[in-house]
Amino acid sequence: MCCNHLHKQQGIALLMAMMVVAIATVTAVSLVHEQSLSIRKTAHIQTSEMAMMYGLGLEDYARLILQKDSKDSKTDALDEDWAIGIPVLPIDGGFLSGSLLDAQSLININSLLQKESEDQFKALCNNLEVNPDFIPALKDWLDKDLETLDAEGAEDDYYTGLEISYRTGNRLMSDISELLLVKGVNREMYEKLKPFITALPVATALNINTISAEIYNTIKDAPGTDKFIEEREKDPFSSLEDYKKRMNHELPQEGIAVSSEYFQASGQVSIGEKTIYINTLIHRNNKGATTIISRKLGEFS
Repeated sequence: MCCNHLHKQQGIALLMAMMVVAIATVTAVSLVHEQSLSIRKTAHIQTSEMAMMYGLGLEDYARLILQKDSKDSKTDALDEDWAIGIPVLPIDGGFLSGSLLDAQSLININSLLQKESEDQFKALCNNLEVNPDFIPALKDWLDKDLETLDAEGAEDDYYTGLEISYRTGNRLMSDISELLLVKGVNREMYEKLKPFITALPVATALNINTISAEIYNTIKDAPGTDKFIEEREKDPFSSLEDYKKRMNHELPQEGIAVSSEYFQASGQVSIGEKTIYINTLIHRNNKGATTIISRKLGEFS
């Protein structure tokens, strides 16, 4: 009996010892896992912060090159340093690249309350085979009153009657994506217009030295696109008078310029599996000082 009792006690002790070892092993594995997870989280945060700093560095570079350009030239054209961009460059653990776009090379939908800009936008729609019937509703969205311009217009009484209701903007748009909220605009129309439009905080002129052929073709009675591109590549237009002499065509005095105030800086930074995109709207005043108007950051991993 005594021997059996002793064996039982030894068996219980062995079982308890095995349980203690098992619990200790699970605890150790859990601690190692948590530590590993913590290390990965810390590394992830550090990588994100590093990529973000590089992105902001690209933004600072864009501002500096625009300031320098303001001192070097009174016009803005595609043969200048700001338009070259930053090619893919290696950095510790990855690469970066960046570019600057003249935002005034695009049609500013916030200028549409001006007759000349409205005509150009309508011409763009027609050239892209986009039905321009939504333009009165767009102008109603931009103006400050609640009176519709005509039967094609739309104010609060239309939008509040929708299944998902909202109110008219009655202000300038802060982003071109707002166009999708306007009566008569669908996704297909928006995607066709998107590469050629922008939404700047004030009405702006088109820069004749940076616009695309598609935008040039929206100017009333504009002569041949090939000649225009050839002349501009040979030597950017120094003034509207210079354009008139060389192209034998008089541009409207309002809504067209040879220099710009607004630029879109875009950058990509990739470190390891982390990629940061930065898109910044920069304003440069007539003294060359630059200001950040808006910044969009996107993170992909």
